[in-house]
Amino acid sequence: MERVESRFFAYNPRLTRRALFVGACLLAILSAWALADARGDASPLAMARVGVTGGLMLAFAYAWHRLRPRSGWGVTLSSRGVDVARPFSGTHLQLSWGAIATVRRLGRKEEVLGLFLEEGGRVLVARHLFPSRSAFGELAAALEERKPPPRYDA
Repeated sequence: MERVESRFFAYNPRLTRRALFVGACLLAILSAWALADARGDASPLAMARVGVTGGLMLAFAYAWHRLRPRSGWGVTLSSRGVDVARPFSGTHLQLSWGAIATVRRLGRKEEVLGLFLEEGGRVLVARHLFPSRSAFGELAAALEERKPPPRYDA
């Protein structure tokens, strides 16, 4: 039986989770303030402020909860291909090496890794999902080693 070597790069978005938690706390304060204001003034605008700040607080709390570190949550490179955990759906996307056309770093600061597929789609992996820039850099280097970025020679 053939042995399959694999490397796992775990998601652990500490800074993003901290920012979401602080944002949810600030929105809780704003919601309480808007609710106290709405009790004194029953105008539709005051109630809309309560709804908007409360909804945003719940959205931040939901994102904070979904981005918690879990076992098997990250990117796995193996001899068969790449297994990418989707951040919010909880599913895994399995790509064979033959299905990946190119791998490129995207964005002004190159903080997004784009896996461009042969069939025309793409899978994006953001740097903010990893615990550090070096962990993201290791993943990018490992992928670029297997699928080098295209050279644009004239």
